Amino acid sequence: MPVSALRWHTVPRSDLIWRELDGDLVVRNARSGSTHLLEPLAGDVLRALAEADAGMSILDLVACLQDDTAAEETSAWFSAIEAILSEFRRLGLAEPEQA
Repeated sequence: MPVSALRWHTVPRSDLIWRELDGDLVVRNARSGSTHLLEPLAGDVLRALAEADAGMSILDLVACLQDDTAAEETSAWFSAIEAILSEFRRLGLAEPEQA
């Protein structure tokens, strides 16, 4: 399955506690006991995933978060969100659906 088609989910929302701090998001994962400081785009991605019951693909996230639909910018958004999701997976904040 292509990376763009994978649907991503956060850990259960009840396990996430977050607060905004000067535009960044401080998030605590009660499941792991870890606390993370997320830059604004990563915070927006986490919030969007937490609100999506069925999960979201990278394309869904780009469509949800991108202000402008210019094709050259879409590629940059795709890359940025893909990197954020990879980091979320490493941190235990989100994971893709199993095929």
